Amino acid sequence: MSTQLTTAYRLYFPLLVQKCTRMLGDGHEAQDVAQDTFMRLYSAGLASAEARVVTAWLYRTSTRIAIDRLRARKRHAPDPAAVDTLLVADASESYTAARELWSSVADRIPPLELEAAVLTRVDGLTQQEVAEVLGMNARSVRRLLTRFEACVDALRRQEGMQA
Repeated sequence: MSTQLTTAYRLYFPLLVQKCTRMLGDGHEAQDVAQDTFMRLYSAGLASAEARVVTAWLYRTSTRIAIDRLRARKRHAPDPAAVDTLLVADASESYTAARELWSSVADRIPPLELEAAVLTRVDGLTQQEVAEVLGMNARSVRRLLTRFEACVDALRRQEGMQA
């Protein structure tokens, strides 16, 4: 293992586990996702890349792997009482309710919009930070988040939910 990969692993592995635990609600599964993310980093040959590039790549890749795992879980209809947690970035909200809701809508929201929402609402990144992670400008991130909110509103209407 290269020195750069070892350093990145020591720095970012615990952060990725925390991030993925918030998303998935399962520490063991979160460790699997973080491990898978680092295996992909090594395979992609990016371990020696610039720190900003590696950080963005790790966030983007771990988010996508976690979303894929959410989509693979048993699908169920969103809990009407919990839908608003998708639109709230308040850290005091119930992570359990939010996780269940993320799982239930993961396959109903376009991937890029969902990814931007996870990065802002679960990881607490700013729109500028999300732009760097996704390799786009902040204006595009704002558009993704606006479309995400429209998707959530459509799901509310589809499920007969009222705000």
